[in-house]
Amino acid sequence: MNETRNQGQTVKVIIYGQEYPIRGRGDEEHIRQVAKFVDERMAMIEEQTTASTPARLAILAALNIADELFNLRREKERLVSEFEEKTRELSEVLNQGMNEE
Repeated sequence: MNETRNQGQTVKVIIYGQEYPIRGRGDEEHIRQVAKFVDERMAMIEEQTTASTPARLAILAALNIADELFNLRREKERLVSEFEEKTRELSEVLNQGMNEE
């Protein structure tokens, strides 16, 4: 397999006014959307805090994004668990109905 293909393409993006070459396996639009999300989150954090350096803003943005990710994972686990429980209940009802026939 071609080594360039394994590493993905390089896309130049701008985050917080700085250009970064990002290499990824996703399509170019996906990489740009992710970079835009990070840029917007840094701008949002900048408005809400007195963080004085881009590095501090980036860390606060990363913590904010990680918190959001953890919350979404917990919610996903809760929903999957709820779905599994409902599926078990439905299966039991169906089994009881079939056994009554």
